Amino acid sequence: MPSTKIKNIAYRVLLPLRAPKADHNPISVVNGHPLCSEKELASILRKHHVLGGAVLVSSRNDEALILSRCTETSQAADPDSMFRVASITKTATAMVVLRLRDEGLLDLNEPVTQILPDSGNLAELQGVTLFHLLSHTSGLADPAGFESLLENGCLYHDAVRGARFSEPGTVFRYSNLGFGLIGCILEAVSGLPLGALFREKLFEPLKMNATLEGCLLPPEKIMPVIRVLPYHPGNGLTLTSLGKVPLSHPDPLRHYGHTAGSMYTDIASLHKMICCIRDGGAPLLSADSVSLMTQQHAAYGAVSPSLAYGLGLLIIQDPALSGGRILGHQGFAYGCSDGAFWDEETGNVIISLNGGCSEARTGRLGLCNQDMLRWAFRKELPQWNG
Repeated sequence: MPSTKIKNIAYRVLLPLRAPKADHNPISVVNGHPLCSEKELASILRKHHVLGGAVLVSSRNDEALILSRCTETSQAADPDSMFRVASITKTATAMVVLRLRDEGLLDLNEPVTQILPDSGNLAELQGVTLFHLLSHTSGLADPAGFESLLENGCLYHDAVRGARFSEPGTVFRYSNLGFGLIGCILEAVSGLPLGALFREKLFEPLKMNATLEGCLLPPEKIMPVIRVLPYHPGNGLTLTSLGKVPLSHPDPLRHYGHTAGSMYTDIASLHKMICCIRDGGAPLLSADSVSLMTQQHAAYGAVSPSLAYGLGLLIIQDPALSGGRILGHQGFAYGCSDGAFWDEETGNVIISLNGGCSEARTGRLGLCNQDMLRWAFRKELPQWNG
């Protein structure tokens, strides 16, 4: 993944030379509302080397599901394909937290040292609240070797020590560690393993086909992810190390990775989740909790002037993409570049999930997501009647 401006430039130069090519017309199926600008979408899929995926666009009255393929990799999605949606999981995590808040089990302003097991002696967590974790203002950076700590079953203490870089509430820095610690808190407060808790509080109420436990899914239903650069054919990833282990019991000292990016779901289920927030929270969340989610609590700053953050929600304000705010989340992991967003002004939605895609960015926004948003909100959906 290009992590710096120089690396991003080099990535974009090499992309057309070394990445697998999409079909001239990668769109295989369009279900629902006919597309008015199908050629433009096909061009975006080719431009970003999308290795098979699903795109859903909807107005408040109609929707279209578009499936794409890549013959070079034999990747093709179907309507029931399950995608690991990476950091879009953070929106689901925020919804579970706010559901427990509505039930009186959590206070967003309570110090985490009072609810996180064995945390009282960690100086790095002093003054940190659940609100700080949800808004990426905890002052905690992802430590070096974070993935290895998770894979080796290390205690969260090992990840937290030395991770503090600023006072809580003063600086925005995107933190997978911070969102992962929310998982420890949720298990400690509920007494349930994360998989069961998410089923009870989010997936079943919204009738979502989703899980934090990828190992429980039929392998053939999971869309494999292949990094397009560097490209290694036949090297698709379906389950991460975390996804291979069932969450059969709570372990609030070690389950600090799943709530940052381990959700598997299909595109229709993700649409239900996004629309729940868009439509005020019913039947899951109170209007007050949705208001807290969608308020701007932090800004990305000079690196991405058009981006801000609520609680588990990315906020985009870019007149080239929409006349109003765009809310949702994007997900990058192991080569995918996913996005699930709605236009606050119109209620229109676009969700794009794939099995591999260009990871190039402008600031912190994926270029594929930027092009998808512009196509959906400025080109395609305004042409739909009603």
